[in-house]
Amino acid sequence: MTATGTFQAGTQMLSVMGGRESADVFDDLAAELREERRLTQIHLGDPERKQTRDRLGAQRDSTDTARAAAEAETGADILTGDSSGDDLGRLRDGVDAGTVGRADALDRYTELIEDTGLLTAAHLRALELSPGRTDAELAQDLVGAHEEFSRANALLAGAIAAGGMDYEETAHFTHLTASYRTALGRAEEDLRGDVRRGYEAMRAAQPWADTERLSRAVVTRPPVGESDVPGKAEWNFDIGVDADEWEEASSGADREFGDLVATQLDTAIGTAWADAVQRIALALAGCVFLLVAGTASIVIATRASRRLVGRLSQLRNDTLALADTRLPDIVDRAQNGQRVNLAEELPRLSYGRDEIGQVADAFNTAQRTAVGAAVKQAEIREGVNRVFLGIAYRNQALVQRQLHLLDEIEYDEEDPRTLQRLFRLDHLATRARRYADNLIILGGAQSARRWRDPLPLVDVLRAAISETEDYERVRLTSAPRVRLRGTAVADIVHLIAELVENATQFSPAGAPVDVNCGPVAGGIAVDVEDRGLGMTEEGYQAAARTLAEAPEFDVMALPDEPRLGLFVVARLAARHGVRVRLFPSPYGGTRATAILPETLMEEEHDARPEPVMVPDQRSADHGHSGDGAER
Repeated sequence: MTATGTFQAGTQMLSVMGGRESADVFDDLAAELREERRLTQIHLGDPERKQTRDRLGAQRDSTDTARAAAEAETGADILTGDSSGDDLGRLRDGVDAGTVGRADALDRYTELIEDTGLLTAAHLRALELSPGRTDAELAQDLVGAHEEFSRANALLAGAIAAGGMDYEETAHFTHLTASYRTALGRAEEDLRGDVRRGYEAMRAAQPWADTERLSRAVVTRPPVGESDVPGKAEWNFDIGVDADEWEEASSGADREFGDLVATQLDTAIGTAWADAVQRIALALAGCVFLLVAGTASIVIATRASRRLVGRLSQLRNDTLALADTRLPDIVDRAQNGQRVNLAEELPRLSYGRDEIGQVADAFNTAQRTAVGAAVKQAEIREGVNRVFLGIAYRNQALVQRQLHLLDEIEYDEEDPRTLQRLFRLDHLATRARRYADNLIILGGAQSARRWRDPLPLVDVLRAAISETEDYERVRLTSAPRVRLRGTAVADIVHLIAELVENATQFSPAGAPVDVNCGPVAGGIAVDVEDRGLGMTEEGYQAAARTLAEAPEFDVMALPDEPRLGLFVVARLAARHGVRVRLFPSPYGGTRATAILPETLMEEEHDARPEPVMVPDQRSADHGHSGDGAER
């Protein structure tokens, strides 16, 4: 583990050093931004100076070129603080429009330069693996000192161009010069080799001496100047430094300072490279040792485990045979209501008393528990199914008796208002009978209603429509002159009634629901189309899954409220080979299409579409009782 970790650390170090080229493009961009910051300060100090404007425009082009190179290297936008746009572009626009002052421009350019330095700082932090003050830490200190020097240079250049330096600018300049001098003094004792020689050469060179002399003159100038009002003190705005003299001195010192920083960066990279190579070499040696030791351990473990492999293979084969063949067969038979003897059906696996034997015993317990639970669940389900079927059959018998009694009362009643109310009660009882049929169908049993003789399809459709609550909204337009086999009449009436009721329930009150019927390849298509809100794509997919596979009776235990109508339709469709699909309607609602197979049909001599008459209130309501009679 130690060798592997050391090897990974060394590999990571090599990867970081391999990204030196990426860091260089950011260093170049930072250098261009520093020069643009300095020229911007001069321009804001003397906006009328054409030479400065031209130099600033050329420098902006150089900055844009360096920025494009950095963006090409990273594949991301540079110098954009947020989604509102280009920070550098907005800063330039403010400078050109005169809405950004020198102090604000100095701070904002500094923020951009610090953003470009984040990648370099990340590289330097990644190199800090040795204890104590490392070359990477020293390089990071020199980078910070160089930035403070450059910021002080730009501040003074702008003040010279403006013709004076106020109190705040003087204090800022004093802080910056003191900061970079302090940083250099702190780093001086740790400088070694070429970096040390470069530092001494920089301090001895004339540009650095001139820069130090001029900056100290600015800081130490008398704070009080001459005032036009006798006896009144006034801040000394006079700088006493010539622009050309300062630019010549500071430019040379800045180049030498940059070379010093680059030398220290190269030193840090070289030190890290040597450290990474050493770590990798140690890691490789450790890996070789571990490889030898591991090989010996594998040989010993292989010899010791050969005896166990045969037993484990046999246990695997036995458990797979039980899990793949015997257990599914036992569970299927239990769910189909057949009796299962666990002691005879599940042989016990015996593999001794060691760990393998304990695994076999655990599997014996698990399989017996699982099969026992499945058998118990099947028995409970069968019992609940019988209870619900018993309740549904009794309820259906009572409703059927109620319908016969209503027929007798309607036959003897002559008062139109009373007769109208009886028809409504007859209609409600018919719907209650259909709801009782839902439980019977979901329980897997046959409805008590039977027809022996074929029935015209138009009568089947009318009966289905009349079994819905809002039958007055349903329009039956046409139906072929065919007859439906008597054995399928009750189920088809129920199936179409459920589709029509869904259409009326999920469409606005008063909106029509159209029922169209016509021959298609393989049978007769019955379309039920509403003008409701329709369903989502997920809703249509869920409905298709429900209609494609007839659900079990335990759908009542679903956590969300199910659409029992679709479950009943799926059961009836599977029983008679009817294909049911739901589609979006061009009217904005849903179109349900049920294709009745030819095996359920008996053609009449005249196959022309039968004209459909809209039934009046009495005939529609009274049709429920007639449909409910057994034939």
